[in-house]
Amino acid sequence: MTHPVTRQLHAMHDAVNSNDLTALQTLYCEDAFLVDKPRVSSRSDLQRALSAFKQRYMPEHIVSQGDEVVIEAGDTALVISKLYLNATGAVDCNVKKAIYVFRKNAEGEWQCAIDNFFGVDLIDYV
Repeated sequence: MTHPVTRQLHAMHDAVNSNDLTALQTLYCEDAFLVDKPRVSSRSDLQRALSAFKQRYMPEHIVSQGDEVVIEAGDTALVISKLYLNATGAVDCNVKKAIYVFRKNAEGEWQCAIDNFFGVDLIDYV
C-alpha cells in the first residue's frame, strides 16, 4: 500500500512541473521552509523561492520521483526520496536524493513542512 505522503509528493512535483502555485500552497504547511543551498525560504515567500529555485537548478527540466523511504512517527514523517531531473528532450537525467519532512494538519492531511531538494548533500554547501 502506498503511503499518503507518496501521493502528496507526486502532487508537489506535478505542481512544480506545471508551475501551479495555487496547488503548491495547499501542499505546504503554513510554517513550511524550502531549503536552497543553504538559504531557507518560508512558505509565505514560496512563489518567489520556487521561481528562483527552478530558474537556477531546473530551468528546462521536469522533476519525477523515484524510490523513497517514509518514516512516520505520529503526525510527522521523514521522507528520503530519489528525484530525477529530466532535461526537456534529453535521454540522461540528474539524480538527487531529497529529504522532506511532512506533518499532518488538523484535518489529517499530510503537508510538507521542510522541502530539502539537496538532501544530505546540503552539508557540502555549509
